[in-house]
Order: sequence, then C-alpha cells, then structure tokens
Amino acid sequence: MHSESSLRQAKKRDKKVRITDIAIKKVPFVMYKGLTSEQNRMMQQLTKEVLLIASRENNSNEVAITCDLDAENPLEEYGIAFGGETAVDVCSDTRSFHLLYSGKRTSVILIHNHPSTKTFSLVDLQFLLIYT
Repeated sequence: MHSESSLRQAKKRDKKVRITDIAIKKVPFVMYKGLTSEQNRMMQQLTKEVLLIASRENNSNEVAITCDLDAENPLEEYGIAFGGETAVDVCSDTRSFHLLYSGKRTSVILIHNHPSTKTFSLVDLQFLLIYT
C-alpha cells in the first residue's frame, strides 16, 4: 500500500523537483560492475557534483558531466553541459564533445540529472544509440 507521501511524489514526476542540499548529501555509494572502489567513489562524487551544479548554477535543470575515469585528474578534468528542464545537449560543451570522440569507449562516463525525477528519456535513449 502506498503512503500519502509517495503518492504525492509520484504526482510530481511530470513537474520539476528542486534539488536540495539534503538530496545531494544522500547520493548513495554504488558499486558499478567493472569499476574499482576508487572509480566508484569518483562516480558518487561526480553525481553529487551534477546535482550541486544543477541546483546552484542551472535552476535545478539538467546538467551533464562527461568524464574519463582513467584521466590523471578525473574529478578536475571533466566537461559540463547545461540544459533545460527536459533535455541537455552533451555535445554543446567542447570538453564533453572531445571526451566522447577521443576517450576510450570503456572509460568515458556521462552523468546527468532529470528535474522531473523520471528515469530514461527519449533523448537519453537516442544518445545511447548514437554513442555506444
């Protein structure tokens, strides 16, 4: 049985949800298959960074970070693309574009947020088909 709170949240899925400092702090540590513990820590940090940038610099709209986890300083050398409420053009950022086309296919990571809290969008699926 759904609680009243979860039903209210489900109704918001078509509306932008503001990113809070609490949400950023709650980003979980995830063990992604094929990544080292250090790379997984970097993924968590980059996910927090996406939310922080979206919250403070882009009105809680979409932001994408593109990163090569095998780079010398992956937490400092990444691309940032700013989008709107429903999409972000990753290639609008020069560094992101460069990483997508010159990075090793297995080490380029793209992280972005969805202001509506939905999962994959049609734009996401199109991006996956083009770049994988």
